[in-house]
Amino acid sequence: MPKKTFESAEDAKAILITQVKNNQPSLLKQIEFGCSICKSAAVIENDFDKEHGRVEQRTYEIFEPLPMLNKWQDEWPFLRKIIRVTKVREEVGVDEKPSITTSYYVSNGELEPEKYVKCIREHWFIENKLYHVKDATFREDFTVKRVNPCIFFICIDFALLNMRVFRQI
Repeated sequence: MPKKTFESAEDAKAILITQVKNNQPSLLKQIEFGCSICKSAAVIENDFDKEHGRVEQRTYEIFEPLPMLNKWQDEWPFLRKIIRVTKVREEVGVDEKPSITTSYYVSNGELEPEKYVKCIREHWFIENKLYHVKDATFREDFTVKRVNPCIFFICIDFALLNMRVFRQI
């Protein structure tokens, strides 16, 4: 998540929502700490989803970036919202503890809380569908690409595009 991406989105007057991952360890650590001590501006709890033999519930919390990112204000001037997503997943019929995962997102936009939820859910729906097809069709997870891996992935994407075009004909 380069800072230039946020600058470009700002220049284009586009709203960007992106997940903060381990490739930004300092920012992620500061956001995790800030969310643990600050009060959220809004909380949205989704109903339970019952699919694929599991029950999931997601809680979305929207935070203001200040004061938690006060010392980062010069570095990340376009961060306007922080979203913490907590997912509780329980396997149906399994006597194990539910798993809890937490993800953090940042946005340069000022949206209604429900809109953040919708955008994050739609992103993961598209991502899961795309990667499932790529893995099931081309067995991407089971092949090692040592020479020119970028070309290999471009060819797979091109093949998928052609498959979609032929289905429409």
